[in-house]
Amino acid sequence: MPVIERLPPTTALIVVDVQTGTLPNARTVPADDLLPRVKQLIDAFRRSDRDVSFVVSSGTAAGATEYGPGGRVWPEGFADLAPGIENRDDEPVYPRAGWSAFAGTPLARDFSMQQITDVVVVGLATTFGVESTARAAADLGFNVTVVVDAVSDPDPAGHERSVTRVFPALGRVTTTQDLVGAL
Repeated sequence: MPVIERLPPTTALIVVDVQTGTLPNARTVPADDLLPRVKQLIDAFRRSDRDVSFVVSSGTAAGATEYGPGGRVWPEGFADLAPGIENRDDEPVYPRAGWSAFAGTPLARDFSMQQITDVVVVGLATTFGVESTARAAADLGFNVTVVVDAVSDPDPAGHERSVTRVFPALGRVTTTQDLVGAL
């Protein structure tokens, strides 16, 4: 994994689904390891005066799946940010029902207005919200970095595939330590 030298000041952190309802899915990187790394990245972005945005799953999109009807809304408290992860007043929390942080949210518009060129993606779950967000970001023309020790998934094989095959094709992969050093 090549070391990232320096990230431009137009880099934003997207914290995907690091919330009470999804935390039990943190299996490939346990929550006790994931949360401190995500917090470390949030703090580093804040210290370097870079954008931090939070995206939380508030339910599912319309449309039936093999698991049942779509358009479900998660119960009260499900979308609350995980313990120890807090947004500041100037840091948006985007609720979403789609797969990607960009689906059905104003995130892309907001990043465009802020002239964001690069995004760093962390959170849950590697093969769901994180991968979907990284794919959408690449499609939208952002330079994408995924912090592989700050993403987690319930499925080890899926996580490994995303980390070793998908993310390198969409952008760059790095570790928390290397990313903090690049800010």
